[in-house]
Amino acid sequence: MGQVEQIRAAATLLVVDDAPFFRHLLADLLSSRGFEVLQVASGPEVIDLISRQEIDAVLSDIEMPGMNGPELLRRIKRLRPEIPVIMISSHHDFQAAREVLRDGALEYLTKPIEEAELFAAIDRALVLRQQSRKRQATDRQAQRRLSDLVLLREIGDTANSTADLQGLIDKVLDSIRLSMEVDIASLMLLESDGLLHIRAARGLPAEVVATARVASGQGVAGYVLAKGEPVLIDNLERDGRFPVAEGSQRYNNSSLLSVPLRSRDRVIGVLNVNNKGSGETFTAVDQNLLTTIANQTALAIENFDLVSNLRQQARQLEQANQSLRQLQQARSQLVCNLSHELKTPLTSVLGYVDLALNFFDQLDPAALGEYLQQVHDQGTHMARLIDGMLTLFTLDAGGGDWRLEELSLPEVLGQCLAERQGDCENAALRLELEHREQPEVYADRELLRGLLTALLDNAIKFNRPQGRLSLRSHLHNRDGLDYVYLQVHNDGRSIPPQAQQAIFQQYVQLGEINTDKPEGVGIGLAVSQAILARLHGQIFLEPAGDEGATFALLLPTRISYGVLTDGRAD
Repeated sequence: MGQVEQIRAAATLLVVDDAPFFRHLLADLLSSRGFEVLQVASGPEVIDLISRQEIDAVLSDIEMPGMNGPELLRRIKRLRPEIPVIMISSHHDFQAAREVLRDGALEYLTKPIEEAELFAAIDRALVLRQQSRKRQATDRQAQRRLSDLVLLREIGDTANSTADLQGLIDKVLDSIRLSMEVDIASLMLLESDGLLHIRAARGLPAEVVATARVASGQGVAGYVLAKGEPVLIDNLERDGRFPVAEGSQRYNNSSLLSVPLRSRDRVIGVLNVNNKGSGETFTAVDQNLLTTIANQTALAIENFDLVSNLRQQARQLEQANQSLRQLQQARSQLVCNLSHELKTPLTSVLGYVDLALNFFDQLDPAALGEYLQQVHDQGTHMARLIDGMLTLFTLDAGGGDWRLEELSLPEVLGQCLAERQGDCENAALRLELEHREQPEVYADRELLRGLLTALLDNAIKFNRPQGRLSLRSHLHNRDGLDYVYLQVHNDGRSIPPQAQQAIFQQYVQLGEINTDKPEGVGIGLAVSQAILARLHGQIFLEPAGDEGATFALLLPTRISYGVLTDGRAD
């Protein structure tokens, strides 16, 4: 079969004539030559038919009632200019021929029509119709490529302008659905559980989006994840590689397309499309476009992760910088406080020494002894102050030569309490002790003494006259580990909720040095916390009611210490 015969066999001709005899005669002749022929008797019927059906050429009589041939020609050229029209007249009319040819008719034939002339005109019409179809296909392809470029540009702009990852994914899917004219699109990302989760979808039920989980190698998306290759399926039922999933009735056809989202050398997700609105199957052109979109999307996701990490690091650096500024300010305050705290006892020492030197021969032994006691007390206070600072600085720097051993907390606490007995008596404090059965703690003796001394100093210093100083200890299990629990309570001022964290910070103490600040530089609790951090213990405030403050410690046993340090204790 030649090219002309092939064109004729696939062609549909429309014969228009109000005279049934001639209309049927012409239709029978055309049908005998292999054409599919449609017949109508009036112009309005033609207009309705060409809007619903594909017609390759129209053969129309000129003289018809109602809408005549020239008017019908003009209407056809306005609605479907690509359809060739052959006008047929019952007599020669030069004026009519010139008019219809000017308005776009391909030929002007007169009755009776010679067959050779008729079929030559029809063949020319069909060749023109085929050329018109090729031009339309070329135009559609160019328009598709332009649309694809516009889509890629939009996705690129979206990736650069969208402030959040979910917003980017949503806009990508909306662009894909609109440009590729698909009913269903979804983007799946590989999550921490090793499964693909649907991050966004269009055209899928909400319960599917919320619950779908796909493992590597499972179904089409899992295959793409495992192989890192796109999958283009013309017909899922005939393909045979993948089972037809339940719920596939929502697909208009069995054609689908899935491509991987690649970031560097790994697959981070899968992009899926189904259901072309036209009902057609997906093509290699669709695959190339979707692969390009997937590459851009994966790059945008990688950039989002990078920017997110950089922002998080920037926030961490800012927090660290703020902490350093606060520490610097606190240390500056420390210098001021330390100068004040050292100056007071030092001035007292120098004053008593000057009195003793200047009036030595006039002082009786009792007065001299009182002066020397004051010098001793003030010197002891300065020594404790300096020891606390040295301990804090040493622990802060990670230094110190500490020897861990098993110690009795009640015994060490009793020794520290004996050293502060005079201070307790001067304040007329009521002492309450309760030590229930408990194991030994695992600590360095000097560190433990420093810890308990700091806590006792704090409880005595901030207590009220004739207040209560309560010390209670017992065995305590937390998270499967044994500790010795120590509670230290005083009846002084309660600690405001907003200050309950600040009191454990280095160099921080409530009050103002020049007004109501008690004796000390604000390092007692900071020293306690630093020592407990070295011993893998804990310190915290407990509810104390309307009066006083209650501090609690957890001191590890030897076995607990070994577990907490992820090894055996020495």
